[in-house]
Amino acid sequence: MRLTPTFTGIVGLFVAVMGFWCIPNFPHNTGTYFMTPEMSEMAQYRMMVSAGGRSEDDEGGAWEGVKLAFQDPFTWIFTVLHFGLIVALSFKDFFPSIVKTLGYSNLMTYLIQAPPYIFAYLATCAISWSSGKHMEHCWHIIGSTAACIIGVVIMISTLNPGARYFGMFLLCVGPFVGLNVHIPWETTNVARPRTKRGALVAITNCIASVSHWFTPYFFLRSQEPRYQTVAF
Repeated sequence: MRLTPTFTGIVGLFVAVMGFWCIPNFPHNTGTYFMTPEMSEMAQYRMMVSAGGRSEDDEGGAWEGVKLAFQDPFTWIFTVLHFGLIVALSFKDFFPSIVKTLGYSNLMTYLIQAPPYIFAYLATCAISWSSGKHMEHCWHIIGSTAACIIGVVIMISTLNPGARYFGMFLLCVGPFVGLNVHIPWETTNVARPRTKRGALVAITNCIASVSHWFTPYFFLRSQEPRYQTVAF
């Protein structure tokens, strides 16, 4: 068991290195090994339509893109939203402890963790599809976040195992769905130039990752099973 993190780390490193050489940057430079010419042309057309007909050419180089990203209010709006979603996702690192508060054995605790994640995966696929089909992100994020809030309210309002387990399903849905809908929203709203888009994504991710420094202190053992600090 102690070797598991090492093994998964090695596998992740191997996949990352292979991805650097195998995954193309853009449809026009993929080569025939990854896309057929027809697929490449269709992908380029879809990217052009998504960007409102504007070309993918850079404007002013990489640092100009960083400057434009810092000056764009959307960068900081998305940063706040991204930060909030990452904070909401902090429960995933302590989910076994949260499920353990239902009072089951260790084996049963690990087994019943799976259904909420499976439900969250299915909900993410369905809601992401709906968001793309209707070309709308905001209300999809608000709806999933509202489900998360309802789940948290249920979990802190009762000690009934069934009700709290249902709340865990809603808890998992909110942040996972919200983040998967939010990230494409960033790149859709700031489509060009690509250096600006890349800088925006980097800025939002870096600042949102700061939340990992303090969110572990939300899940205090002394506050089991309700975790009042998390609810706040």
